[in-house]
Amino acid sequence: MASGHTDHERVDGTVERTTGATTTGRTHWGQVTIISLAHFAHDIYTALLSPWLPLLIRKLALSKLQAGSLSVFLQIATFFNPFIGGLVDRRNLVRLLVVVSPTVTAAGMSLVGLAPSYGALALLLLVTGLGVAGIHVSTPVAMAHAAGPRTGLGMSFHMLGGELARTLGPIVAVQAVAWWGIEGSWRLFPGGLAASLLLWWKVRDVRPGRARQKPTGLFVLWRRTRGMLLAVTGLMSARQVVSSSLTTFLPTFLVEQGAGLWMANISLSVFEAAAAVGVLAAGAISDRLGRTRVVLAATLLAPPLMAGFLLASGVLKLVLLALLGAVILSLNPVIMALMIETAGEDRAAANGTFMMIMFLTRSLLVPAVGALADVVGLERAYWVCAGLSLSGIFFALLLRREVDGHQ
Repeated sequence: MASGHTDHERVDGTVERTTGATTTGRTHWGQVTIISLAHFAHDIYTALLSPWLPLLIRKLALSKLQAGSLSVFLQIATFFNPFIGGLVDRRNLVRLLVVVSPTVTAAGMSLVGLAPSYGALALLLLVTGLGVAGIHVSTPVAMAHAAGPRTGLGMSFHMLGGELARTLGPIVAVQAVAWWGIEGSWRLFPGGLAASLLLWWKVRDVRPGRARQKPTGLFVLWRRTRGMLLAVTGLMSARQVVSSSLTTFLPTFLVEQGAGLWMANISLSVFEAAAAVGVLAAGAISDRLGRTRVVLAATLLAPPLMAGFLLASGVLKLVLLALLGAVILSLNPVIMALMIETAGEDRAAANGTFMMIMFLTRSLLVPAVGALADVVGLERAYWVCAGLSLSGIFFALLLRREVDGHQ
């Protein structure tokens, strides 16, 4: 299917797979740690939006539809990720994007508390999205090289940086408001600049290398992987309808049910902390048992866990929320590893395509859930999400068929 790769056992990653310059013979743990740190430093800022959303809704008198659409502005630049990825494949721009992205993201996100209107807030999130696009194209490619034959585990460490950031984000967000108020959010900017300066020094050792063969190009990649892309799009839609609606509206949902802002955001931290455990475990398990088996298992477990969360109360509700976080977000590193492994020398373009799929599904589904919640309430909208997530089972089976067909 893809040029320049060798399968030592199975194409789904059950045993070792090498793909041209994508992997090396061993895992470089120092580089793995640095890249995960870069992802963490960046995503701590994007994790602030959801915890601040109840305050922004109140301050700017936003509807749920407007609130849900904010995530679209944050990720709209991701639409261009496949094209950015194609450029990265040819120009080796990984280190530049890793270094610059935290500063760009911090510049936009730290000013949202000063936004006087919905339009100004949307503009700031568009700027933030440039950093989001840059880092999410570059870091998985560097991680795939650094992880060597353990691509799944490498993707798990990459995702772990993001999940830890989203775990700490709500705590940082609430504490920042307690100290300075929402209008004092600009005081958080120096952290992003400091992260870029630190990474500029450390990331010099991260060298993804050059491809052994010339990249075939974005449109050739799309043609030869169209079956897999269809399956991945369906899977991500089924995942996003639950995960993105929770990460966007969970604090708002719990506040509407009577929880305090602190407890609502602690619940989001619990969800994200469990997701961090899930993404770390899923990649390592998929290296041994196979990518598609892990994808199917996670897809089967998500709908009943979402239903249980909505029905439960008290401590059980928090436990089921944690289990849901561990399961629903564990798909990301496994699918990301599959995309990179089947891309030949078009690794950044393949990863950019995956990120574009995530953006498109999220950009359509989160505002739709917000609009539905405006009509029937968030709880009923969440029940609809649980039902829609069942469609992921079909696409998980389709993905397995596509992967097995390319062995």
